[in-house]
Amino acid sequence: MNCSTPKNLVNYSRSYIEVGKVMDSVQLPYIVDLSKHNKHLIAAGVSHTYDDNNPQVAALKKLYLNFKPDIIINEGGQITKTFGTEKEAIEQNGETGLVKYLSDLDHKPLINGDIEDSLEFRVMLKKYPKDDLFLYYIMERLVIPHLNGAYGNKPFQELYAKAVQKWFIKEGFPVDKDLQDFEGFKKLYQAKIGHPLELSLNPDIELFDYVNPDCTYCAIGRNSKMLRDSVLLGKINSELQTHDKVMVVFGHGHILAIEPALKKMVKKW
Repeated sequence: MNCSTPKNLVNYSRSYIEVGKVMDSVQLPYIVDLSKHNKHLIAAGVSHTYDDNNPQVAALKKLYLNFKPDIIINEGGQITKTFGTEKEAIEQNGETGLVKYLSDLDHKPLINGDIEDSLEFRVMLKKYPKDDLFLYYIMERLVIPHLNGAYGNKPFQELYAKAVQKWFIKEGFPVDKDLQDFEGFKKLYQAKIGHPLELSLNPDIELFDYVNPDCTYCAIGRNSKMLRDSVLLGKINSELQTHDKVMVVFGHGHILAIEPALKKMVKKW
């Protein structure tokens, strides 16, 4: 039988405030393993790492090999590249690279579980001023990952210019001309936050952490996550209708949030 619609399922999700209270204490990968009749769903919540020596990598690989999924749903867009080695896959695309490498060996499909950026932008721009959204997205998707080593050693100004074009303008986000340059972004940051941007891991990053309850940009982050969760639930629901063994690999915050909805989904089969 078909399970509940994603619109109804998202109402069963755990709040991101609640997620924030537990996400640092759970073992990774955080595994939700659900089955009913011939349907079997495993959702693995991970931290995003590009280190092939991270214990999470071996655990995720073992989980995949033992489960042998019919289809895998990943975070972060459709991956079309073929990797020559497991190490190369992880160093370039983290856990998504790993499951792409493994699924290619198995000749199993790997599909994007995320919302298209262009659609997310259209939805979010109806709710928030574009400058506030742009500030949040740049901090959450570029600055903070860069400070955690996600984009190598390239000069940040170079990363910024490429990201604005590829991630935002190409996807339909209305970026003002002055914000297409990093100097313009620094002025926006100063105007919105009240002091200069420092490219370092400092207390300011808490202003953009979706698990924190009382800040403007945290609330934007939560709404972005919930929008993405609703799309992810829809894709899981759809794939369970045509596949018996479905595996999901997403950030553990997302998996913790949608865990109650996943239980509701599988229970309906």
